[in-house]
Amino acid sequence: MYIVIVGAGGIGKRLTELTLKDGNHNVIVIDKDQARCEEIARKYDAVAINADATQEDTLDESEVKKADVLVTTTDDDATNLMVVSLAKNKGVKHLISVVNQEESKPMYMEKGVKMVKSPNIVMAEHLYKSIKHPTVEEYMNVGVYAEIFRLPINSNSKLSGKTITDIGLPKKSLIVAVERDRKFIIPTDDIELFSGDKVTVLAHKDQVNRVAALFSEQK
Repeated sequence: MYIVIVGAGGIGKRLTELTLKDGNHNVIVIDKDQARCEEIARKYDAVAINADATQEDTLDESEVKKADVLVTTTDDDATNLMVVSLAKNKGVKHLISVVNQEESKPMYMEKGVKMVKSPNIVMAEHLYKSIKHPTVEEYMNVGVYAEIFRLPINSNSKLSGKTITDIGLPKKSLIVAVERDRKFIIPTDDIELFSGDKVTVLAHKDQVNRVAALFSEQK
């Protein structure tokens, strides 16, 4: 694949590394910071262009018309949107961008850009969820309406020794996996839960609080 990455900061640099490890891709990295470009050129088998990607000449230099995909990774939505607009006008079919502000989403959607939340936003959301539900170990959004998350069964949990049928799981929620003694179990309703288990739940977002409360109940 011919891949153009705009931004050689933390995200762009790591993306360059992962892309080159994955296969024999042609990777072009664009950044206004000379030191970042020199680091990319020194560490990776990628072409680094020290220039402003919002300038049409810069994209022409990168031969963006040949690109299978263009990815913008800067922390400025105005820059990202300008670059994807220019790339789209030049015929790049697959456009991906980091989105730094929620209010910018409609503008990315108008341009048909595949959006990825800024790591700062993702981290803040995870930290808030950890504050709100301290017993939950991991979260993953599943589209707009659902979440997958993992909960432990503690030694004094009311759920220990009960089957999945008997614990009274709220509607619009489902236990999809149980981890026990380093084994991964796809559960049926008659599977009993025990202290030390880690349970993965798929739930509608409006049921997450109820599920977390259920698993927090003590004997």
